Amino acid sequence: MKKMLLLILLLIPSVCIADTQIYNDIPVNSTVYFNPETETWAKNCPHGKCISFTKTLTEGNNKFSAYCSNGLNYDPDSTKEFFYKGDLIGYNQNTLKFYRLYFEDGELKTEKLNEKELQEIFPECKIIRVSNFNNNTIKIKRPLFKDKKFLIMNDTNTMFYNYYFENLDTSNEQFNCIFTPKRARKYYFSPKEKSVLYNKYTFLVRYMI
Repeated sequence: MKKMLLLILLLIPSVCIADTQIYNDIPVNSTVYFNPETETWAKNCPHGKCISFTKTLTEGNNKFSAYCSNGLNYDPDSTKEFFYKGDLIGYNQNTLKFYRLYFEDGELKTEKLNEKELQEIFPECKIIRVSNFNNNTIKIKRPLFKDKKFLIMNDTNTMFYNYYFENLDTSNEQFNCIFTPKRARKYYFSPKEKSVLYNKYTFLVRYMI
């Protein structure tokens, strides 16, 4: 009986609390506003001093976002955008990179987020740099009785077109670079269509007590 009670107490921390932060994608055909005075983005513009942008999508199977303002189209080089503390953040699922979008000198420009900025936006994640892989393999540790999220940060020029985890369900994740390994084992991050141009990446997950 004592052993059973001890086991129950050890398992209690493993209950995963749902993330409260929702990174809602900007819907297609919706309008966002950039305030050049405060250099911030919002869903509306109560003071009428903003530049409006309407979101559309490019054609083809690999769709990217596009924004139109005053008849001109702008390419943010992202497949998803969301608001964060007055910023408009873009994410490219083919490069696994996050960008801050801003409008300057008549151009929609991007600034890649660094590790510190990513950690602020995703405090629940441990960041894994692509540059730290050795022969496309990396060793990581997760707690024994508690789930842990990981975020793949692409600090290289490597492309990850149409990648997914072969043996891990990440369908509930909002970004394909975030995953939660459920147990210690090998996990494979691979392209859905095999190609000599794209390599398989292996995560060797071990328990950490």
